[in-house]
Amino acid sequence: MAIGVYEKCVKDVMSREVVTIDAKDSVHEALEVMAENKVAALPVIDRDGRCVGILSTSDMMDVTRDVDAGLNEMENTGQLFWGEFIGKLGDHVGHQNVMELMSESVVAITPDAPLSEAASRMVREHIHRLPVIDASEIVVGIVSTTDVLRAFAECAPKAGK
Repeated sequence: MAIGVYEKCVKDVMSREVVTIDAKDSVHEALEVMAENKVAALPVIDRDGRCVGILSTSDMMDVTRDVDAGLNEMENTGQLFWGEFIGKLGDHVGHQNVMELMSESVVAITPDAPLSEAASRMVREHIHRLPVIDASEIVVGIVSTTDVLRAFAECAPKAGK
């Protein structure tokens, strides 16, 4: 018997393969990692692997109005958009360290937390992903709004039944 969505924990739906970036890496390196992996945010880790922040495209867009204005003129689709996005952003902030732009106040969650708690945190904090950390603050996964929606959709009653 399948478990219902309200019985699910974060570990039941999280992505276990997480792309991270080191706090001392350059923003240019972070942009390359984001583009290569098609992700919009990276948990930032220290040399011990602990989550010390998160770097998102929103963090980078906040630092330069020129890039934001340029993005408004581009069509937000496909590889062309991402290539132009990375180029424009790299020109403005690429030389800075990830630590200079990351959000230090990370909203994270543990693997055993109820999925409903993850959803509530995302709504309350207006964020789209939560790093999943263990007791030592090591990143063990990431859960996104898509993961939460997928879990609700899979548990929803099927039409006509």
